Amino acid sequence: MSRCSVRAANETVIGLSAVPHADIGVTARQVRMPLGRAWAMIGVLSALFVVSMVDRFALGLLVEPLKRDLGVSDVQLGFLFGSAFAIFYGAITIPLARLADRGNRLQLIFFAVILWSACTILSGFATSFLMLVLLRIGLAVGEAALTPATYSLIGDALPPNRRTIGGAIFNAFGMAGASGAYMIGSAAISFTHAVQHAGHFVDFREWQAVFIIIGLPGLVLALILAAVGREPARTAAAHDVGAATFGDVVRYARSQGWLYPGLFLGAGCTVLGTNGFLAWTPTYLSRAYGMSIIDAGRVFGSYNFITFIAASIIVPFIGAWIGRRRPDGVILVGVACAALSTIFCVTAVLQPSPSLFLVCTFAGLFFAVGGASNAISSIHMFTPSRMRATLTALMLICLTTIALGVAPPLAGLLSSQFGSGKAALGVGLGLVAAFGGSMAVLLLFAARKRVLRYLAASQDEHAINAMS
Repeated sequence: MSRCSVRAANETVIGLSAVPHADIGVTARQVRMPLGRAWAMIGVLSALFVVSMVDRFALGLLVEPLKRDLGVSDVQLGFLFGSAFAIFYGAITIPLARLADRGNRLQLIFFAVILWSACTILSGFATSFLMLVLLRIGLAVGEAALTPATYSLIGDALPPNRRTIGGAIFNAFGMAGASGAYMIGSAAISFTHAVQHAGHFVDFREWQAVFIIIGLPGLVLALILAAVGREPARTAAAHDVGAATFGDVVRYARSQGWLYPGLFLGAGCTVLGTNGFLAWTPTYLSRAYGMSIIDAGRVFGSYNFITFIAASIIVPFIGAWIGRRRPDGVILVGVACAALSTIFCVTAVLQPSPSLFLVCTFAGLFFAVGGASNAISSIHMFTPSRMRATLTALMLICLTTIALGVAPPLAGLLSSQFGSGKAALGVGLGLVAAFGGSMAVLLLFAARKRVLRYLAASQDEHAINAMS
């Protein structure tokens, strides 16, 4: 393989290679935006990733106030947290990604941020469950534009040798936002209490003030992005022969039997139970152990921060290490993660103290997040380079739809079948975790045979090429 081909493949692996379009004549050697300005723009985009995660997950801290003031049930709140967001997020991601490949990405992000921030702020003025659902849908549509458009911008704003670190920084901020959302949400609640104690904004309910507070930073960052950002020239190397159409990707995935369904659905089921915990743990700590919602959010968020980042690095490294020694190593690591995550999550809801509950919960989260990260990393082992970005996006949609769309409402629904006692929510969380882990193991084993067949065929092809 030539040096140009290797570089093109590497850029596609990280999802940052340019997609040929009307600007096909522009080459990577053309003058780019100043490097300092490019990093400043990426810094603002990374900060927006944090804000988007806070706006997405802070709802988990507001369960009891919303139930009290709007009369919604656990099932409705589970739908609001998960399905209302995940279904529309998954449905709109691919169209917005293709729009980012063809139009002005900065403008797309700017208006998307305005949309999701406005929906977050307006949630503070909602007077019914239906209004919250509609605003949650608007949040999902806005946030769906950020990640694909940012990856495209990174690919054109930075030189090839800086793109990997640019993507890694953006990902790290997203991971920090997802795990730190409860810390920031708890800080917003504490700030609300302090302001109202001083006699200001006393007409606002706690949950109303929190929605307004966490929604404002997005509007500020959107204005900063408009000031420091610039749409870079799209780059396409001379050897770039074109990206696969979406139909090509679907046909290829179908030709591989259970490889992609098993891997995608298996990864989604791996994090099914833990996403129930992500949505309901602050509420469970409050109901089962009498912990204040502020303390619950602070403790859960701070330890999640460490757990998420450690799992996303350590487990894929182990999977790659084992994969070099046996071809199905990456699948076996996924199976082990699904099983261990299930064991720890089910054990967690049986614990008599909040400290033991949290220890088991964080262990379950570690293996679930690590297993999902391992699955995402493994796509590059058996996917043609020109299809990796699209199939990675489809996997992320699958993860979001299954884990966030199914787990929170299902846990709420199951818990409602066991009464309203403090143990009812724990039963629902444990059942969802057990179901998700069992399905994950079955689905990943279904994908294993196809993975082995694919890798064996690749080795035969390499051997033939070497002989020729």
